Amino acid sequence: MSFKEILFSTWKSPKISAEESQFEEIKKEKKQKLNQMESRLESLEILISNDKLEDANILMKYLIYDLVNFYQSLSGNKTIPFEGDLSLFSIPESKTKAFQFLSQVSKEGTTDETKLNDLFESCLITYDFLLGESKKQFRTKWFTTLDQFKAIRKIRIILITSILSFSVFGVLYYQYKFPVMKDQNIKLYSFADREHPQTSESQMVSMPVSKQKIGEWNEYVFVLPDSMAKFGGLRIDPLEQRGIHFVLDEFQVLDGKGKPLYSKKIVVSQNLLPEDYQDFLKISDIKTAGKQLPGELVEMVTTGRDPQILLVFPPVDGAKTIKIKMKYIEAHKLKKK
Repeated sequence: MSFKEILFSTWKSPKISAEESQFEEIKKEKKQKLNQMESRLESLEILISNDKLEDANILMKYLIYDLVNFYQSLSGNKTIPFEGDLSLFSIPESKTKAFQFLSQVSKEGTTDETKLNDLFESCLITYDFLLGESKKQFRTKWFTTLDQFKAIRKIRIILITSILSFSVFGVLYYQYKFPVMKDQNIKLYSFADREHPQTSESQMVSMPVSKQKIGEWNEYVFVLPDSMAKFGGLRIDPLEQRGIHFVLDEFQVLDGKGKPLYSKKIVVSQNLLPEDYQDFLKISDIKTAGKQLPGELVEMVTTGRDPQILLVFPPVDGAKTIKIKMKYIEAHKLKKK
């Protein structure tokens, strides 16, 4: 079977000759007989395990003649009638000890559980041997153009399924590795201080992320309600999506006249951690992105769907607005350093 045949042969089932039709009938008959013997083996196992030894003995006799006559038909020899002389059968050479049970068989059979179990195991080995011999003859003596067609079709189905699976996996992996920015919000929660970092929805403001200027600096101005006028800590939820890179340049807390009450730039310190790292009470679902040098703005990437930065600072009072300068970068738009 060549690669050219796999690619360019017809998908339509071929017409077979009269001789090949006969071969197909022979194979069909052999497969039915194999299924029948397999069914008898299963029934025998159930009978023996349930101590139905007399019934098992009767069924065992039929199975033994089935196994013998199946090999006779494969070899082109005459079948031996039920309860006929099994000494006429020539045991084939086999590495699997097929048909070794014939040395243990008597005309009356046995109802001894141990002997029946031994016979059953030997019959099982013989069945596997016959199954292998049948497949050999199916592939050689009785091989037809229909078998060739089925083999090519099977390979084609495997190839097409593999290509589709890899394609779907590739798309899903790309979406996971390089997610596209979705519609989402930046959220800010205020809290009292380091000892009281609890947040609530009543002390939260949010704004939609600007998707118009991905990769460019954007300034987000949050107008604070009166309930957020006084606080000593801020929880920043920069995104609601994993896999997005972002840089937070600076944020400022301003009073009603626009005077800064607190401001901070997030840059890399000499020990390669964010500067004033002790002021970061908690950072979750976020990590730094790649190698960064001291003095650079900290580039981060979200690793989960609930990224948070909790920052504490000296308490402020009379806050009216918060300004945050940020830049979002989709992973596939990153520039290699």
